[in-house]
Amino acid sequence: MKKYSIIICTLLVLMSCSDFLGNQPKGEIIPQSIKHYDLWLNSSILVGGGSTHMNYLTDDVYVSTNGVAYSFGLNIMPPSYRNLYTFEEKVFSQSEDDSQWSSAYGRIHQYNTIMEKIVDATGGGETEIKKLQAEALLARAYDYLILVNTYAKQYDAATSKTDLGIPLLLTSVAPEGTLKRATVEEIYAQIIKDLTEAEKYLPERPTTGLFRGSKKAVYGTFARAYLIRGEYDKALSYANKLLERDKYLLDLKEYNIGVDNPETGYKAPTMEGRIVGIPEGKDNKECVYLKLDDSGMGVGMSAQILASEDLISLFDMENDKRFLLYYSNSFEGEVFNEFLYMPFIYLNLGISTPEMYLTAAECEARIGSKERALELLNALRDNRIINNEPLTAESNDEALTMVLEERRREFAMIGMFRFIDLRRLNKDPRFAKKVEHRVAKTELQEVTFVDEDGTEYKYMDYVEVGEPIIYTLEPNSPKYIMPIPPKVMRFNPGMPDNDRK
Repeated sequence: MKKYSIIICTLLVLMSCSDFLGNQPKGEIIPQSIKHYDLWLNSSILVGGGSTHMNYLTDDVYVSTNGVAYSFGLNIMPPSYRNLYTFEEKVFSQSEDDSQWSSAYGRIHQYNTIMEKIVDATGGGETEIKKLQAEALLARAYDYLILVNTYAKQYDAATSKTDLGIPLLLTSVAPEGTLKRATVEEIYAQIIKDLTEAEKYLPERPTTGLFRGSKKAVYGTFARAYLIRGEYDKALSYANKLLERDKYLLDLKEYNIGVDNPETGYKAPTMEGRIVGIPEGKDNKECVYLKLDDSGMGVGMSAQILASEDLISLFDMENDKRFLLYYSNSFEGEVFNEFLYMPFIYLNLGISTPEMYLTAAECEARIGSKERALELLNALRDNRIINNEPLTAESNDEALTMVLEERRREFAMIGMFRFIDLRRLNKDPRFAKKVEHRVAKTELQEVTFVDEDGTEYKYMDYVEVGEPIIYTLEPNSPKYIMPIPPKVMRFNPGMPDNDRK
């Protein structure tokens, strides 16, 4: 095993030097045996699946001027995050890397290499080769689904054949010359083709770990893709296929915040263990296909962002364990007015059973039975809310509103869920929403602080002045489409960028 690990680690170090658009690096080491390729697919480099920073474009986040506790303040947050939050036309500077793009295309390059080269591998038969190729196909489809929903327009059947998508790379070596952008329709067609082929050769359940491929993961990815496309009959069919095989839900009512002082009951959230015993990542049985944050922040936006008042208003603050476990207005003894998002656990950005419950519920509310929609919705809420009282609805539209609000509570701050939901729901006048971010005007001024002994200290700090600035993101704004990273445009000057004006 040690020998194989060395080979794979050497390979991945060399692969990381490759151009993030798919150029094969010189001197690349290619594994020789089936076992090598199997180990390659175990690499932690391939577990990524989207980034949390897209949440800065949504209505879930609030950024104060100077921040509280360990959260970013507008004056100190990374420039690209600030540009997202204030809805600027430009996001990244010429020297900045867009981890979402580079990570996804880096993985796609590796999946393409695996699919091409494994046919010559030794030590296994056709069945093993097909299974590993199928895992790479599933993973490539998942990454393209993330990419097309970041750097291209929201899917629209009327325009998808002409809407610019993203480069579609299907071999280990990028084509010569300027990269071409496939259409949105072509990207989705490839995603569906890859998933269809992968389903044939994958086992029902992953055989190695939850970050590896399975038929359940294929069904979940199909369901997500068709929900985004607005093809609710197909999304419902695939969500049901997964739920027929796996209905597990974690009962959050069994978990509580750690108590540092049992005598006083004082609860002191810490960076290390704010939630006691809650399973995360691969240990959470709700997980179907494990994908982690591409930005390098394993615990996502924990202790980095405040929740908006709009989001907090949706929670039952006394009984909803998602609020009680994941949000706090105190941190290491400091108390503040806003609520800081701070679960401090590895959250799955990939496919999960809760997502399938909510996908099936939404589709039932749209095209099927509101009773079935509420049955699915209440099953989830029974595992999230203390003494949950089942929801009832007079109409499918009322049930649909309830499901969409539950999606927001369930997936707040996790990956790209809210970002993608805003994009797709903006196509429906009933749910189109203008996002507003308020930012206080500040000036750098001398501030005096007097300690308990009466000693005065003077220092420079940003002080709020005047009325706040309100930044607005209109429904269907072109700013819901991320720009092609500047580094990519430098190497491909003939490739059209996204117009975000």
